[in-house]
Amino acid sequence: MPKIHYFQRYSSKENAITNNTLQLLGRIYSYSPLKASQFLTDLTGESIEIGIEINQQERGDGAVPDGQVIQRSFKVLIEAKVDTSPDIEQLIRHSETFSKKDEHNILLLLTKEPLEDHKKSEIKSRIPEIKFNSITYKDICEVSKTLFEKHEEEMHALVDDYEEYCNDTGLFDQSKQLMRIVPCGYTLEINKKYGIYFNPSDRGYTKHRFVGIYKDKTVSAIWKIDSIFDVAYKGDNLKKTLIEGRNTDDYDDNLIAIIMSVEEELGWDITEGTRFFCGKPVETNYKKSSSGGIQGARFMNLQKVVGNDCDKLDIAEIAEALKSKQWE
Repeated sequence: MPKIHYFQRYSSKENAITNNTLQLLGRIYSYSPLKASQFLTDLTGESIEIGIEINQQERGDGAVPDGQVIQRSFKVLIEAKVDTSPDIEQLIRHSETFSKKDEHNILLLLTKEPLEDHKKSEIKSRIPEIKFNSITYKDICEVSKTLFEKHEEEMHALVDDYEEYCNDTGLFDQSKQLMRIVPCGYTLEINKKYGIYFNPSDRGYTKHRFVGIYKDKTVSAIWKIDSIFDVAYKGDNLKKTLIEGRNTDDYDDNLIAIIMSVEEELGWDITEGTRFFCGKPVETNYKKSSSGGIQGARFMNLQKVVGNDCDKLDIAEIAEALKSKQWE
């Protein structure tokens, strides 16, 4: 079944990206104003207090009221850029819309790449009365991940989907470090034997470089994806459509063999409408430490797991490093 997303993928226009980002903030606020306050504080670099403050018998100027209810005022304006450079003059015009009545006036620029220091300095010098900060979409993902405890699973799913959305729409590219852990069940030994994982062609997935095949709370083999094909096989005719990677015939024998093995051993017909992720498998032993299995694919950032640049490690080194690691 295709995965249901929190954030729509059908447009990469700036207004859709801004809408999804604001939806993330809105969902966090609905869940916990305190978490939303921390989120905005981390993003803006200013102390943002959301919600009312209630105090009893706090001394004022010459008087001690029995109680007080305070609503802190702030305004955060967000300018989101995707494929165009920030327009400094536009940002200056935005700053003119702030009111001096607000306790905090913050202009937040959101971009794919970090803003150059000299541009940041110029903007700050031209609007000294306004707090200005520049962040990236990756910063939003990193900050939002720190907000929730392990047991807050629904919010982690929300944040993960926003991160996948950013990756899918090219707001930042983490695909070179991503391993897709896929539950294989009956097909694990076949997948491992041929170095090919398969799923329906119409099933959406986040772009990734590595596959890890999983069963019984263990990833027992991984490979770096060399080629992804949609395949139709009828009679002796193998028709491949390259989706991503290297256009090669090196996997033809294994593609035919896995199609036939799946039909003979399991009775499944994968002769068409199937996508194949091909590579050279390497044994590992990457265990899931938390209780329960997984119902669908999980994505793991290997950069964070193995602590090295994945591009500088061969697949055998990554597989070996995973043997001493665990995941939840």
